[in-house]
Amino acid sequence: MKRPNSLPANLLLITFDQWRGDWGDPWEPVIRLPSLESLASRGWTSRRCYTSSPHCVPARFSWLTGMSPGELGVTMNMDININTGAPSIFRNLQKDGWFTSLIGKTHWTSHRLKHDLRNNEHIIKSLGFDEVLEVAGPRALRRVTCQLTDEWEQAGVLEKYRKDLKKRYSAGRSPKAWEVRETVLPLDLYPDIWIADKGCQKLSEMPRNKPWLLWVSFVGPHEPFDTPLPWKGRHDHIKLPKATKPGSWIKDLPQHGELQEAFRSWEGKLDQHSIDMCRTDYADKLTLLDDQIGKLLAVLKKRSDAVSTAVLITSDHGEMLGDSNMLYKGVFLEGSIRVPWVYKQPENSIHKHKNSFFKAVALTGMLKQTLKGLKTGGHAIEMERWGQKQKGAIIEFGREKMLVRDNYKLALDQNGLPLWAINLEDDPKEQINILNKASLFWKLKPQWRSIRQWAEEIRIDSQSGHRKEFEELEIFKPDVE
Repeated sequence: MKRPNSLPANLLLITFDQWRGDWGDPWEPVIRLPSLESLASRGWTSRRCYTSSPHCVPARFSWLTGMSPGELGVTMNMDININTGAPSIFRNLQKDGWFTSLIGKTHWTSHRLKHDLRNNEHIIKSLGFDEVLEVAGPRALRRVTCQLTDEWEQAGVLEKYRKDLKKRYSAGRSPKAWEVRETVLPLDLYPDIWIADKGCQKLSEMPRNKPWLLWVSFVGPHEPFDTPLPWKGRHDHIKLPKATKPGSWIKDLPQHGELQEAFRSWEGKLDQHSIDMCRTDYADKLTLLDDQIGKLLAVLKKRSDAVSTAVLITSDHGEMLGDSNMLYKGVFLEGSIRVPWVYKQPENSIHKHKNSFFKAVALTGMLKQTLKGLKTGGHAIEMERWGQKQKGAIIEFGREKMLVRDNYKLALDQNGLPLWAINLEDDPKEQINILNKASLFWKLKPQWRSIRQWAEEIRIDSQSGHRKEFEELEIFKPDVE
């Protein structure tokens, strides 16, 4: 007979879009987030969790398949559709008997062309979900329709919303794009509130006669910067951390490097007032999202199977928020690649664990371990043991890779050779490129020798063709006109 703590666990998976890790660290909070902090006090927090890519599409495809962006052949945002036969770690869970439901953003299909997300429902279900209620991100809702846009139309706000987005983004990277103002949507139809309400309803309906996974995938705190009342303005008079200045070393990087190109694309576009306003609105948005977490946890608490349910909170990537004079994401700096990770194991588990974990670990690997661990009770101690064995995290973007081990970061160019390096322990604001210092530390310090050896192993592995080409895997299909 199985012990109670070895029974299968349910999982409430709560994910966000563009929530950076340092602003989601419940043990060193930038702002107070009561729901996140309460969950962390009873859970396990990875304080150095890193996305597989600082762009939505590769990060989210990696979530789904359990594969790296390099293995998938998608290392930047691309307008593609996933194939129904693509690998899925969620399909594996479904086959093992879990009832699976997904509400919110996936971005596993094209968001560029006008179409209805409900026409893709069969694709999402084929990936391992019994039920789907899909929503596009706030920018894509200019073109894409779904149940939420139907409700906007019924309320008479659809065209108003789309005109507002056109006004914001028609001029590209201009002050209108990041201007902070209140949303044109009513509260109940604001995407993240709507997703939370649908999630609460579905959570109350999840089966009690079999294990289940409910994935509530929020579209925030992704811009546009438009937090509604009563959250808007809550941090107007609260001192928030100032954005970090760009390290002088960035401008000396090769002209065609990813960081150098991103830095030049923002040159002269942001002023201090705009940055401060965006950071204040971001703080307001996180408070709104924290309240939505609280709503979901309150519904979960009422369920008879709450004690056998794990809860996980994370995000696809971060947001620069004015650090190094940049917004959005798409670079290997900490604001863009570090994400929150808060996991609470089922209350019926007898396994004790630490509250915090400090080693650098990969989000995709952690998610795979989480789903695997549900079969034996969802214990956090197993996740911690797995993390202790890892070399660190690998992040991929465009032609480059970033290796993170302990407090050491090493960026590699397209040939696998060192491009820039940071020691976060001595330089948390990333102002010094170790490679520029010509320091003996780079040559002699054991930690740097170790990460350089790891980089060489990856380069040799890549050159010898150990990774599959995504065409051979038939993961994607041509875009749908």
